[in-house]
Amino acid sequence: MSNFIVYSGTKSSNLKSKCCLEWKIMNIRDLEYIIAVAKHKNFNKAAQDCFVSQPALSMQIKKLEDELGVAIFERFQKSVLVTAIGQQIIDKAQSLLTIVQDIKDLAATHNKTEDLLFRIGLFPTLAHYLLPQLIHTTLADKSPIKIYPIEEKSPILIQMLQSGKIDAALLAYDSLPQGLEFLPLFKDTFKLAVYDGHPLSQLPEIDISKLDDEAMLFLEKGHCLREQVLSLNINPAQSIQCNATGLETLRQMVIAKLGITIIPEIATLTSHNGIHYIDFKAPAPFREIGLVYRRGSAITKWLKAIELLVKKSVPSLASH
Repeated sequence: MSNFIVYSGTKSSNLKSKCCLEWKIMNIRDLEYIIAVAKHKNFNKAAQDCFVSQPALSMQIKKLEDELGVAIFERFQKSVLVTAIGQQIIDKAQSLLTIVQDIKDLAATHNKTEDLLFRIGLFPTLAHYLLPQLIHTTLADKSPIKIYPIEEKSPILIQMLQSGKIDAALLAYDSLPQGLEFLPLFKDTFKLAVYDGHPLSQLPEIDISKLDDEAMLFLEKGHCLREQVLSLNINPAQSIQCNATGLETLRQMVIAKLGITIIPEIATLTSHNGIHYIDFKAPAPFREIGLVYRRGSAITKWLKAIELLVKKSVPSLASH
């Protein structure tokens, strides 16, 4: 079973040594146990998740707490709470386990001669438009890189990336947690989407500050595109908070003349009847799409190859 060494902080009792420090072995499985308990808030469910008996898991966690000299959990008859210091330990444990997995992935990728499968996350308003072209490009180029796509909202993808559940994520640039890197790939310019017959539909371009008298449609809360559009400081006469979970629903609402909206260029590359896309005057607002990955992970060796695949999938955007 894999182990790593941690300093226990105690001094040796050997008087011949000036200040000998005692080192103890901490089992990686112990860290998996405490993470599982923190996840389930239940020792039985955690034991099932780790494929061990509940008494064995409880004993190992108690032993770890005794060695560290702190209580990681507060135990009650029907519930478990994580202590303040316990949460800090669990966060460190998760980071260590992610590093351990990265080391394994690095070695496996180095020794691989067949296809390379990477788990790559995409947020919804990007996945629908980029993913088909990206998969087509990887197949057409007979690339050794194979993509296992995972569609989720951006905050969840960041969490999955930090915990090692995915290898990378295609995201719009934002401030990133420590340990994550951003490789810029292309700029996705925003456009105004209006319906046939709308007074603005004949304009070749528009100043974004001229939308104050309009009824604007927005995606539901939780989508990063919604936050990106709101950050443009537009003040429409009416903000229609619809339950649209994707751009296609939003597009159909514009076609139905329920309002107008702001849409990224990647969603306008194919034509649609009943809707017009108008450029914003320079400097036009945009979101920068890039590959987010863990520093030192196995995917770093293949960043250039993935960059070329993505840019080849959306050449009109990559050339901006």
